Amino acid sequence: MTAVALAWTAHPARRCPEQLALVAAVVLLTTWVVLVTLGSILLAVLAAALLVASTAAFLFPTRYRLDDDGIEERRLGTRKFRTWADLRRLQVGPGAALVSPFARPSWLDRHRGFVLYFDGLDAPGRARVIELLRARVSPPGATEVAGVVEPAAGGAAGGEP
Repeated sequence: MTAVALAWTAHPARRCPEQLALVAAVVLLTTWVVLVTLGSILLAVLAAALLVASTAAFLFPTRYRLDDDGIEERRLGTRKFRTWADLRRLQVGPGAALVSPFARPSWLDRHRGFVLYFDGLDAPGRARVIELLRARVSPPGATEVAGVVEPAAGGAAGGEP
């Protein structure tokens, strides 16, 4: 990768300990219910592992890095990277931004794209991230409606990039 334009770490569980307690209670209660009703330690451990994996973005720190090459996300030893050329759509919300390789909304957005949580950023940092994303992801001629950058009229349809 080239020079880092922006980098930050998001860790929502550290910021919201009451929600962390709720997640822990759900995981423990579900594990106990599976253990008692099915009588299988293996299935109880599997249930706990699935719940922890499904809430990993909340439970574990996620390091984001935006540079000249693209976007990188690191969590629990895994790395996910996409170049700017691969990204076609941006949707900005109050606490996160969705950056997708699909020109139109798709059920694969969260799996193939990125959900960049603004947790860990102050207001100026959040503004810099949004500005950089809009400059890099927005195709020429695109319009923005309610935080969603729509491709130009002749842009690619949804589906595989």
